[in-house]
Amino acid sequence: MPRTLNPERRSATRLPLVLPICLEWLSSDDEIHRTRGTTRDVSHNGVYCFLESPLSPRLPVSFAIVFPSELTGSDPLKLDCGGRIVRSEIRERRLGVAATMETAGVSDASEPTPESERRSSLRIVPHQAIIVEYPGLRSVLRDLSPTGAFIEDDRPFPVGRTIRLHLCGGEISQSLEVESIVRRVEPNVGMAVEFIAMTREVHAHLLRCVEISNAARPGVAYLPV
Repeated sequence: MPRTLNPERRSATRLPLVLPICLEWLSSDDEIHRTRGTTRDVSHNGVYCFLESPLSPRLPVSFAIVFPSELTGSDPLKLDCGGRIVRSEIRERRLGVAATMETAGVSDASEPTPESERRSSLRIVPHQAIIVEYPGLRSVLRDLSPTGAFIEDDRPFPVGRTIRLHLCGGEISQSLEVESIVRRVEPNVGMAVEFIAMTREVHAHLLRCVEISNAARPGVAYLPV
């Protein structure tokens, strides 16, 4: 169950831990944004991490950290938190961000994925071509999820490049626009992208498209977010 934590940041013992972290928030124009990074230290009421982009102080965020079995001594544990950004700064030649941990829930990361998370991690192979357009280029998707896709492109962009995508056709019944970042490259094949900014309407539409396609063709795998 979520619990409220002591808001006093300075009195907390900080543990130096380098772990992957994923943050999500709503912008002032009601867009869902996501970014990733690694933690530098974690305490019972806050976290300091290095991220890909700066975040404004007092911005409400949710974030998730998975503690591997090497640290827990048993099963891996997932920490789902809610809090606010305290500050963004350049530290150690990287973008450092401090955030409070106002609520937190701990779950066993080795247990089957809850339905609410499975909906966001479901990935399908379109049975009809989904067209993707981005600066000066046009291609198709090899697979699609509500949080990312794989674009077939024999000259993929480098990892870390941000791209504005327009999606249409196939399971997508209307033109959708999302901001993405290249996470993985297969030379001469294509690139895996994560969606890092979209409206809530676009996210809901992607969820429906993926769920309807999966219902028509059961047996599609669920992948980690």
